[in-house]
Amino acid sequence: MKVLERHLNEAKTRNEFKEILWIYDFWGYLTESKAAKVVIELANVKDGSNILDVACGTGEMLKKIIQQNPNGNNIGIDLSPDMLKKATKKLNKSDIKNFELYEGNALRLNFSDSTFDLLINSYMVDLLPIEYFDQIASEFYRVLKPNGIVVISTFSFGTKSIHKFWYLIAKQFPKLLTGCRPVLFMPNLIHAGFKIEDDIQISQNTFPSQIIKAKKL
Repeated sequence: MKVLERHLNEAKTRNEFKEILWIYDFWGYLTESKAAKVVIELANVKDGSNILDVACGTGEMLKKIIQQNPNGNNIGIDLSPDMLKKATKKLNKSDIKNFELYEGNALRLNFSDSTFDLLINSYMVDLLPIEYFDQIASEFYRVLKPNGIVVISTFSFGTKSIHKFWYLIAKQFPKLLTGCRPVLFMPNLIHAGFKIEDDIQISQNTFPSQIIKAKKL
């Protein structure tokens, strides 16, 4: 199976995520919460760190990060202003104060070189055209400090026959998954200069995910 073709349309993406905002967290709970736990374990957050959550969505992952980094800098960016509004409300309800949220684009991260100790990215690469994968990996590499860590979760091809079901859904009914499809991102991280430290495949309610931990050399 090959990586399905996708096209970049930022306005369309913003609109699609606005439409699914009402069910986004529930979908994540059913299919991605298991992967989120693995991401937090692999991230091994050190209090006092500078952390960036790229495509932070409604703030579920960022909330977990902040709880482990109360004395650090926690920044989330997302392409969708509607997602950011929900994230702001969610984090404020939790009495969490040490965070910043910005509208941003992973292709052009508005941060200086070597700024962050840790970068998290969850189920974003799945949406984007494959021709941008190297650019994304290079941007992640650029904003991380030497020995900085990136932990990425993606929709994967999986390892079992049942996982082909999700590939077929992504192929035949892409709008049901807001354009997400299985991807292979590890080669792009290696090409950018990262050293792969962990590669974990998991499945939740048959939905396949890959979690990659890599270090900037």
